Parts: sequence; structure tokens; C-alpha cells
Amino acid sequence: MLEINKLQKKYENFELNCSMKVEKGYITALVGENGAGKSTTFKALLGLIKPDGGEITIFGKKPLELTAKDRAKMGIVLTDSGFSGYLKVKDIIPVMESLYTEFEKSRFLDLCNKLDIPLNKSIKEFSTGMKAKLKVLCALTHKAKFLLLDVNWCNKIACI
Repeated sequence: MLEINKLQKKYENFELNCSMKVEKGYITALVGENGAGKSTTFKALLGLIKPDGGEITIFGKKPLELTAKDRAKMGIVLTDSGFSGYLKVKDIIPVMESLYTEFEKSRFLDLCNKLDIPLNKSIKEFSTGMKAKLKVLCALTHKAKFLLLDVNWCNKIACI
């Protein structure tokens, strides 16, 4: 499902060298201190940054070869991503429906209710933990075949 072979990325005071393989059906954690290269690895995997060397394949393809259909099979949560604070959760639902043909609206609404995520409140009014829950719910409610959760706030979502 995912293979990273000798991935390299160099910055002024940092050099990433990473290799790993994740088979279908496995849960794998990439653990390290702040600045260890976890987010850099994930951004390279998604084609958001260009590696200096090595090779990445997901679903048997290089990141820049992934189609919209391939990407729809992925549930992604990045620490530095999210929704506009001016949106309400109810505004996100049509976006999710248009992006993901398998978006599970009823499951999403049920989980929002169970986790006390208000549908009619602006996201800018949410706590950090509520924003984290919302991002994870979006990643989990469209039958993704591959989840990538770049989280540094796991202690805030222990209830999920």
C-alpha cells in the first residue's frame, strides 16, 4: 500500500533519510521528536514537497501520479491544515459530499453529535481539541482505504 525507499530531504539544519513499508491492513506509527521529519515525510508522500532523493509509492503509484480517484481513497489530517474559521460544520457537509463519492453523511452527523461538535457554530469559535476532532472525523467518514494522521495532539482526541 505504501512504500518509502531512501527518502531524502535536506534543509539548512536538517537532513531526512527515511525508508518504510506499510502493507494493507496494518496500522503503523511514525514516531519522533519535534523536528525529526515526520511532517516532512508526510508532505513528500502527498506530493506537497519535492524530495531530494529516494522513491515513494502509494497504491503502487508515485505521489504526483495519483489521480483524484486515488486521492479520494485517502483520509488526510495534517497538523497545519484545516477549514476556514468562518465556516460552520454544516457548511462542510456539501464540500465533503462533492469531494468524496462515499462520504457517509449520517455517520458524520452521528459522530458530531456523540463528540459534541456543534453544526451551527463557526469553526473559529472551536477549541483546539474540537478542531482536531472535526479534522479526524472528516478523514474517517468517507471510507478511506489509507489514513494519514499527522497529529501532535493525540492526547486531545483520546475520546475518539
